[in-house]
Amino acid sequence: MGWLDKRTVRLVGASQVIAAAIDAQGGRVVTDGACDALVHFVAAPIPEPAHEISHANWRQTLDAGLDQRFLLAREFAAARRSAGAGGAIVFVGAPEQDCGSDHAAASGALGNLTKTLGVEWARDGIRVNTVLTSAACPTLGNIVAYLLSDFAAYVTGAVTGVGLDD
Repeated sequence: MGWLDKRTVRLVGASQVIAAAIDAQGGRVVTDGACDALVHFVAAPIPEPAHEISHANWRQTLDAGLDQRFLLAREFAAARRSAGAGGAIVFVGAPEQDCGSDHAAASGALGNLTKTLGVEWARDGIRVNTVLTSAACPTLGNIVAYLLSDFAAYVTGAVTGVGLDD
């Protein structure tokens, strides 16, 4: 038996290490449709000096790193509420300092969004957490699987760094 037996996890964004950990813990990864949990992975953008970022690139980074995450989370939470069930959301990305001012703005806002949704949606049994990593950390999948599991039933609104010294 694994931590995620009989759980369906929607994985948005490509991360083999997260998919492998979910599978190893008995979960089933899907890319669309009904699910028990949502993981949203965004690869770090290529950093640009602040004085060279175009408005279009700034908006693109904020859209990918914040707006799309909020919209997916809102959709997931509405579906779980309609089903009368709780769930778990884990956002995964790079820490603020790694990728330039546009990413720092999106990542900083994501941390605040995580804390706010974690409190607001806790009453519905929906947990929201964020994992930040600056490297291809081998333990990333395990911490994500843990946060999706019942072992982390009381963890919500947390922003956790993993492998940041690698």
